[in-house]
Amino acid sequence: MIMFDISNARFAFLDLETTGLSPWFGDRVCEVGIVISEGKRIKQQYQGLVNPERPLSPGAASTNGLSDDDLKSAPLFADVASDVMEWLRGAVVVCHNAKFDLQFLDSEFKRLGREIQIPNLIDTLLMARQYYDLPSYSLIHIAEGFQLPMTIKHRALDGALAARGIFFAMMEQMKQFNKPLDAYIGIYNSPAWPDEGIQLPTELGEAIYSNKRLFIHYVNAEGKETERWITPRQVMGLKDYVYLQAYCHLRNEERNFRLDRIIEVKVEE
Repeated sequence: MIMFDISNARFAFLDLETTGLSPWFGDRVCEVGIVISEGKRIKQQYQGLVNPERPLSPGAASTNGLSDDDLKSAPLFADVASDVMEWLRGAVVVCHNAKFDLQFLDSEFKRLGREIQIPNLIDTLLMARQYYDLPSYSLIHIAEGFQLPMTIKHRALDGALAARGIFFAMMEQMKQFNKPLDAYIGIYNSPAWPDEGIQLPTELGEAIYSNKRLFIHYVNAEGKETERWITPRQVMGLKDYVYLQAYCHLRNEERNFRLDRIIEVKVEE
C-alpha cells in the first residue's frame, strides 16, 4: 500500500463542464480544468474547451456561460484524451462530487475504446458532508464558507482551483483528527454502462438545473405504484442501474430512484 505525505504528494485537481446532467443520456464533456500540484505548490494548470459534438442544454449553458459557438471549433475529446490521462497518471485525483465528473470522464474514454483508472481519489464533497454541518454543500457555498474566491459563472479551471482551495483548507482544520492522507483516499469504480443510451426526459433535466420540485409517479421493487414530490439532485450510475438522487418530501430524506421505474414526471409550476 502506498503511503502519501500531503506535503509532497502529487495532486491533480479536476473539474469538468458538460453539456448536461448525465453521460447515460448522451451528454458529453465540453471543458476540462486540471490543476497539478506537489503538496500545495502548483506546478501546472490546464483549461481547454472540448467540442462535445452535440448542443448544450439550456441549464448547462446558463450554469457555465458557454455557447455552442464557443465549442464548435474546439478539439474533440479524442484529441486531448492522452494528455488528460497523462496529467492524472500517478496523482491523487481530487474532485468535488467526484462521481459526477469521473463518470463523464469514464464515458468519454469508453467511447474511444479505452479505460481510465483512478486508484487514488479524494472527493471534497464527501469530506465536507462527513466533517461539516453546512446549509449547502455546493462548491460555491463551501468556498464562500472558507472565504475562498469563486466566480459566479462556473468554469472548469475555476472549479479545479476551488476544489484545491477547499481541500487544503479542510485538511488544515482536520489535523486535529491526526489521520494520514491515506485515510481520505478512495478508489473510483466504473459503473455498469448500458449498451444503448437512455433518454432523459427534458422536464427532469431542466428541473435539476433549476432546482424545481418534481411530482413523480414511481413503481417500487415490489411493483407498488406511489406518487410523491421530490427535489432532484443529480443522475448517477451505480453498479446495476442508473438512478436519480433526490430529496424525497414524502420521506423527508435523500433517496435514490431508479430511472426506469419513474413512469411519469410533472414539474412544479
